[in-house]
Amino acid sequence: MKYLPTFLILSSVAFLINGCSGDSPTEKQKEEAAKDVSAIDLPEKTLESLFEVEKGYTLLTLKDFKEFQGKAVKSVEEPTWTEKGGVISCTGNPKGYLYSIKSYSNFSVRLEYRFPETGQKNDNPNTGFLFYITGENRIWPQCLEVQGKFAEMAHIKSNSKEITLEVTDNQEAREMVRRPVGEWNSIEVISKDGALTSVLNGTPIASCKPSELKAGYFGIQSEGDAVEFRNIRIQKLTD
Repeated sequence: MKYLPTFLILSSVAFLINGCSGDSPTEKQKEEAAKDVSAIDLPEKTLESLFEVEKGYTLLTLKDFKEFQGKAVKSVEEPTWTEKGGVISCTGNPKGYLYSIKSYSNFSVRLEYRFPETGQKNDNPNTGFLFYITGENRIWPQCLEVQGKFAEMAHIKSNSKEITLEVTDNQEAREMVRRPVGEWNSIEVISKDGALTSVLNGTPIASCKPSELKAGYFGIQSEGDAVEFRNIRIQKLTD
């Protein structure tokens, strides 16, 4: 496929966001612009120009992950994971996860995700973010999870019976800042010496004290519902 010249793409994005006036773009304008550019197959080198990649962070794309699949609950006629215009899309079938090629210990992960309104209607769609994945790949691996499930967004839990966690969680804050199905929610997770802190749309939601898991691979789940991820970036913190 022939790509549009980079300057034309970026100029179009700027126009979509800013319009004809010099006013600062609203969140709605930014989201509408992101929808329009998500349909364009962009050269990889321009993705960081479309998304906010803060100094010290590295943007992760589909090629930075490996895939593990469980047993499909129905025949699979399309790939579970695809990427277009900087958005990683997941069909939700079969259950499984992407896991990073690199292992991490102390880090900050930032990303946005949403359950598209075109997906199967579900009042409590599900996905999750896996940290410190260790051992064999299975459903589900030994790790800690920051929930992506709508009702428990940004909650922290253990995915292994052998590992218990002491978790502090703020349900009231979650309900105040969580955006509805169909809209993008931003998640940040900070790992420091085995302790995790989750931040939802700029508001701290949960934290856990260190467990025996302190390093491993980072993953995102396929858990039965269509879901989209964008602007996944990671920064290693000083050990």
